[in-house]
Amino acid sequence: MADGGTTTTQETTAPATPSAPAGDQTKAEACDIVREQFQAVSGAGSTVNSSDPQATLTAFKQLASDVGTQFSSITNEEIAPSAQKASGALNDYAAYLETVVADPSKASGLSDQISTLQASFTEAATACAG
Repeated sequence: MADGGTTTTQETTAPATPSAPAGDQTKAEACDIVREQFQAVSGAGSTVNSSDPQATLTAFKQLASDVGTQFSSITNEEIAPSAQKASGALNDYAAYLETVVADPSKASGLSDQISTLQASFTEAATACAG
């Protein structure tokens, strides 16, 4: 009876993805990540459930984490700064939502938070378009 766990060590030596080495990422590769994450963020707005703010908060926190993970993989020097800025804005937005869920009277800054988030993603998209 062979132990099935012995082959996993060999698998870890292979690259996780067939992407270019760090620093060699093309602008197109970086922008593919930006576009994919922008679609995820845009889609999340349509799934907001006002009757369950805690679930919405949990979803946005997970989204912010996922986007942060994806954007941290961007190594292209032209795209990485705007991607990191967008990721930070999304994290700030998730933190703001957490504040509002805890104290709904603090919701007055919502439009400013949304504007900042949109501007940061627009900046990343503009970097990709240029």
